[in-house]
Amino acid sequence: MKKRLSCRAMGMNCDFVTRDESEQKIVQTIADHLKQSHKIELTEDLRTRANNLIRLEEA
Repeated sequence: MKKRLSCRAMGMNCDFVTRDESEQKIVQTIADHLKQSHKIELTEDLRTRANNLIRLEEA
């Protein structure tokens, strides 16, 4: 089952969304996006926040 995480959910004014079945891949993709687009490194606190904000994709 696909899951999703949006950059907006992470507190940014950004429409980027990542979707995958793997929560680990979602967190890595959002980390890469935050670094490239927003110049933000993923700290352990942000990693925990990202994991807590992952949601199931609605059909």
